[in-house]
Amino acid sequence: MALTPELAIAQHVASCSFEQIPAAAVAVAKRSLIDGMAALVAGRRADGIDSMLSLADQWGGAPEARIFASGRRAPAPLAAWINGAQMRALELDDCTDTLPLHPTAALLPALLAALDITDISGKDLVRGLAIAQDLKIRFGLAITPNAMRSGRNSVYRVFAATAGVASVLGLDEKQTLNALGLSASYGAGDAQCALEGVTALRIQFGNSAHGALHSCLLAKLGATGPKEFLTGRYGYLTAFEPQHDLDVLLGDLGKRFEGTRISVKPYAACRCTHAAIDLAKETLAELAGINVNDITNIEIVVSPEVYNLVGGPRETKLNPETSAAAQFSLNFMVASVLLGGEAGLADTETDKLTDSDVLSLAQRIHVKPDESNRTAEVVGLTEMIVTTNTGQKISLQNAHPLGGPTNIIPADMLRQKLEDCISYSGRQISADAINQFLNQVEHIEKEPNASGIFDPFD
Repeated sequence: MALTPELAIAQHVASCSFEQIPAAAVAVAKRSLIDGMAALVAGRRADGIDSMLSLADQWGGAPEARIFASGRRAPAPLAAWINGAQMRALELDDCTDTLPLHPTAALLPALLAALDITDISGKDLVRGLAIAQDLKIRFGLAITPNAMRSGRNSVYRVFAATAGVASVLGLDEKQTLNALGLSASYGAGDAQCALEGVTALRIQFGNSAHGALHSCLLAKLGATGPKEFLTGRYGYLTAFEPQHDLDVLLGDLGKRFEGTRISVKPYAACRCTHAAIDLAKETLAELAGINVNDITNIEIVVSPEVYNLVGGPRETKLNPETSAAAQFSLNFMVASVLLGGEAGLADTETDKLTDSDVLSLAQRIHVKPDESNRTAEVVGLTEMIVTTNTGQKISLQNAHPLGGPTNIIPADMLRQKLEDCISYSGRQISADAINQFLNQVEHIEKEPNASGIFDPFD
């Protein structure tokens, strides 16, 4: 069989060893285990999750895998479905600043479900996650236009999640190729749900996690999928993403791992708001002692793509009706931070959406798109000009928000994020249990079976 792009990926997934993965990519994958569990546990309280749990209870089935932070078990694909939605639900999961994608939210939940149905070592878990993160980002880099322009919201995420699961389940090359082909039937996603702030966005990630596990289990039992699922006459890239670059997708595959591009979110909001949130905090320091009510105007200038996602239409950003909509509003998030908020989960709770002080200040914030604010990163350059009633002006800018590869979130801040998410979830996890979890992740290569590492989050 000729070495097609699809076969090259399958061979890579089936043969890649832990030792082959650069130390930097391993470090990112470990960090993603901590950050991902923080997002997953907090997501238990998110809108729509109870509905999914109710369905799981109605359907029943073999109690194979954990639905984290619920005390429940369900068939593994169903657990992956709900955990995937939980991890993505509250805008806390990691992302990349280069592209509008979330590398871990569907991938880790699929791997966690696999972890509960077979023995998987710590090395294998990290290997599977690093392979999946790399592939997801490679797909994003290889496709033009990106999801913020096309609206096709990371349809390819299911391929990456499937690759990770195939790796940890030990599928051979043929089975992996079939699993990837089968997973094409589960590829779906749109960006409209992000614009409207609805729960469909989080469910899409659950769908990908479910589809990945389903595809791998079917392939292991002999089910077959299309071999040219990417580049065949009706393959995914041919049919949906004709402007693709296979050299970007496959270049140095197995040598260079793109997971090093991943950013950890310090704030519970769309990543495209984070630079402005950083600038709002900087503004408070610059205007120490001034009453925020003395601010007469705030102008925020961003790229057209960032504007379309979190800056406009103005009327919808001024009065977000849901927590999800608030997390995608520059007006709301910046106003909240200037009034003492931390851009945390509590700041977009339902009762905060009608806070008259926040809504009043949001009216004085004007977001404008400017093509010159485009950069090599999808987050672009954010500029903020603050004017007070005395005529004082402060001009600030930020192209590298906290949490990115060049502005890495410190370990103590990541731990605090984990603790805050646990507290938000209402679960009781002792400091000793948190310490043990963090220590086990740090030394995960030594774990013969990684399942027990996640016991505190059951």
